[in-house]
Amino acid sequence: MMGDRWRFYFVIFLIASSLWVISPLLININKAPYWVSKIMPSQSLKLGLDLQGGTHLVLGVDIDKVVIEHADRNVERLIKTFQDKKVDIEKVYRRDKTSQVTVKAKNSTDIKTIGEIVTKYTGMVYMTSADNEITFDVKDQDKEYIKKKAIDQTIEAIRNRIDEFGVNEPSIQAQGNDRIVVQLPGVKDAARAKSIIGRTARLEFKLVQNKPDFNHEKLILLINKAAEAGIVYEEGKTTYTDYADNLNEYLAKNKSIPEDSIVLFERKVDPQSGKKMLIPYLLDKASPVTGDHLKDAYIGFNSEFGEPYVSFQMNTLGSRFMEELTGKNIGRQLAIVLDKNVYSAPTIQAKISDSGQITLGGGRPLTEIQQEAEDIALVLRAGALPAQLNFEEERVVGPSLGSDSIAEGKLSFILGSILVILFMGIYYRFSGFIANLAVIMNVILVVAVLMLFGSTLTMPGIAGIILTVGMSVDANVIINERIREEYRSGNAAKAALENGYHMAFWTVIDAHITNMIAGIVLLQYGTGPIKGFAVTLLIGIVSSIFTAVYLTKWVFEYLMDKGKLKKLSI
Repeated sequence: MMGDRWRFYFVIFLIASSLWVISPLLININKAPYWVSKIMPSQSLKLGLDLQGGTHLVLGVDIDKVVIEHADRNVERLIKTFQDKKVDIEKVYRRDKTSQVTVKAKNSTDIKTIGEIVTKYTGMVYMTSADNEITFDVKDQDKEYIKKKAIDQTIEAIRNRIDEFGVNEPSIQAQGNDRIVVQLPGVKDAARAKSIIGRTARLEFKLVQNKPDFNHEKLILLINKAAEAGIVYEEGKTTYTDYADNLNEYLAKNKSIPEDSIVLFERKVDPQSGKKMLIPYLLDKASPVTGDHLKDAYIGFNSEFGEPYVSFQMNTLGSRFMEELTGKNIGRQLAIVLDKNVYSAPTIQAKISDSGQITLGGGRPLTEIQQEAEDIALVLRAGALPAQLNFEEERVVGPSLGSDSIAEGKLSFILGSILVILFMGIYYRFSGFIANLAVIMNVILVVAVLMLFGSTLTMPGIAGIILTVGMSVDANVIINERIREEYRSGNAAKAALENGYHMAFWTVIDAHITNMIAGIVLLQYGTGPIKGFAVTLLIGIVSSIFTAVYLTKWVFEYLMDKGKLKKLSI
């Protein structure tokens, strides 16, 4: 009797807690009494892009550029290695628009040594040699690995940024070899979403070169000369990143600046005229400290004017590198560069270790500056993108599509459920009534679990719930037919019940396990809506087994023990 009592309490608790979880779907919280709204859960059922609308983006990933950047890092690594090994070379450079790296030796006797160093420290393979020049390239298998890794890292970085952005259950998946599809349910501000997703967020700390021959006026002359050659920055026509890349490629090709240098700009707005200005800096090409050494980033406000800025903290390795960099260069300017933009270039007054600030340009409304600071802090926390993204397709899905889908889904579900309930009630009479209770409880449990774990309901998910109803009914039909056979064979009600459930048990389990295997495969290899269908299906399978095998049997046994069911109406 104690066991029956605890089973009774368990069933009542399960029903009550499930109804409490789904109560936001049953009660309008805005019209409910205050005390009711206080005890209701705050989390409602989340709807997918196909039901509530949102933003659909297709992003192209510049994976070829990732391989070229890998080759550029090999160039920097080789220059330092040759210096450490005291191998006298003329220059190391990457060939235009390729991943091939050429090393020019001063004499032919160093060719063999150079080849061994390049192979050992970069893993690149020999291509050609002529006139004391040896050309190497990244291995084909390394290129494929770099490209695949870039896609995987880009998806992870986008996911981290969207999580920080506060979007529930986004869909992010690779499409082909160089595209990523992003679906953001409920997001209507597509412009800000694109800004956060597409920002490369490459944070670097570069020393400003203090070469007398390259003062501000000389840099302006070089930039004007490049402009005469057609390299100009026109807002709205040319991206700043492309302009900076093209300018430095032109300056390096014409040997206008030292090989270890790069020209980047601080973008400012004149508070008087509102005119945008580009202030050039000649910086070290190498970045001893980068965003890879970042621990955290967050927004702060200065005490004097309340202007926002981005504060950051370095991790243990970054703190050591920053301390070494600033300790050796007191009195020099250190530029804080984000996405090739110089945000500030303060003079190093003392050794810096674990923290710093990125100040943003003034001359704008504080709300605009704060929004920029929040977005920068967000993308820094979430991690830099390993590759440049191009927005190839953008669609904002309106909520009207979701409303129609929800209405049609509700209608089909209600009509189907009514027909099933009527059939079960008419054909199996009181036993059909108990089976109907189990089916309704099954749906309640599925929805409650989805809400409890914050899952998102999509149209395929609704299809999964409807399929769950079918499986639950099927299980109850099998059980009721077995009980009916036993009862007609002359067994007493309780014996017919026990034998019926025993005989039907493995048939029900077998049918559900085959569905479960299919659901697990869909969950493992499916993406987006397919995965949503699989989640709903698997939850429904477990719930269906529980309600059909355990719950209905307990109801029968409880009524028989209480003397309220002396013969089976089946």
